[in-house]
Amino acid sequence: MWKHCDTTDEYISLHDCHGTKVSYQEGILTFGFEDGIWIVPGHPDNTIDKTVRTDEAEVKFFLESADESDIRMYIFEEEGKKTIRKEWEIADLLEHVNSGKGTLEFLYQYKGYGTWIMECWLWSKKKPYHRECELKISLAGAEYCWNDLCEDREG
Repeated sequence: MWKHCDTTDEYISLHDCHGTKVSYQEGILTFGFEDGIWIVPGHPDNTIDKTVRTDEAEVKFFLESADESDIRMYIFEEEGKKTIRKEWEIADLLEHVNSGKGTLEFLYQYKGYGTWIMECWLWSKKKPYHRECELKISLAGAEYCWNDLCEDREG
């Protein structure tokens, strides 16, 4: 189905990319990106020598123990002068994104031994329009897939 798939993110970035679809099956958390992901210069499939977006893309996160407990999602909500951290189940994220209520924008990622932490914004069509969140995943690996680079969509 995909022309290009890569198992390393050395030349790939999800920064400012919006997950518009999400699924969880058999230990794999998959995000669909209608507007693509970033491919930076140096990637063997990037002959443009500029950071550019792909067309529609998909990223699969292979969970370490293939269990939902490998996924933690925290939403930060403002209540007066306090920030409250609420934990979401994976079902909450699936419902929010797949129902069209909003998207998950990836901002920054941090990698430790077997664990990736991604700072994100959870966008909504209603107030508050976005909330900070953190996605923490115990991973065995990832796969980034797309078809073509969009030369007119430089980063």
